[in-house]
Amino acid sequence: MSLKVVTALKARQKFGTIMNAVSFKNDQYIVERKGMPMVAIIPIKKFKQMDKARQRFFSNMSKISDSFAGEDLEKLDDILAEATQAARQVERRRG
Repeated sequence: MSLKVVTALKARQKFGTIMNAVSFKNDQYIVERKGMPMVAIIPIKKFKQMDKARQRFFSNMSKISDSFAGEDLEKLDDILAEATQAARQVERRRG
C-alpha cells in the first residue's frame, strides 16, 4: 500500500490502472489540479470504514446532545471547557 499523487490529466489517462492499483494493492491516490489536492481515490473497504466511523460519530453526538437537552447553557460551557482541558492534558502527555 502506498500513497501516490497524480495530476488530474494523468488520472484521466491512467484511470483503469489507478483503479486496479487501488483495488488490488490498496494504493491510495491524491488527484491534484494546478498543484492543489482535489480528490482522493481510496479502496472501497477504507471508504466503508470511514463512513461507518462517521455514522457512529454523529450517532454519539446526537446521544450526547439529547442527554444535555434542557441544561443551563453556562453549565454546558463549563462542562465543555473542563473536557477540553482534560483532552489537551492527555495530548500533551502523549507528546
